[in-house]
Amino acid sequence: MASRKEGEVWLKFSLMAMALWGLWGVLSKVATRHLPPQGVYLLTITGHLVVMTYVLSQGFPITWHPVGVAAALSAGLCMAFGLLTFFFALARGEAAVVVPVTALYPVVTVILSLALLQESFTLRRAAGVVLAVVAVWLLSK
Repeated sequence: MASRKEGEVWLKFSLMAMALWGLWGVLSKVATRHLPPQGVYLLTITGHLVVMTYVLSQGFPITWHPVGVAAALSAGLCMAFGLLTFFFALARGEAAVVVPVTALYPVVTVILSLALLQESFTLRRAAGVVLAVVAVWLLSK
């Protein structure tokens, strides 16, 4: 069992990620006001450089499995095209609407996890999906 201190670490990282992604949304909108979406996308390569530096500093601790590699490459393509379409949306819409709408991606994950991975769909998760959709609807008005 994790100690109390270890149990709180995930929350600190989660809050940092939330703050950084919130800032990312605003900075992305500022960028799309001054650059075409393709240019913004290209310049976001800095994020990949941070990850590559981290991975290389850890001695490249990646194990190779065909299914894992295929899934990781596919996930990367989905992320890449999703990010590009996000920048196109930001260039044409308000950050206060685009970011919450695109932040509904966990709803897609929940539905696909149910259908493809046979994960459970509880009443609590159903309520979470409904509340997430309602929250985005309220934020986009």
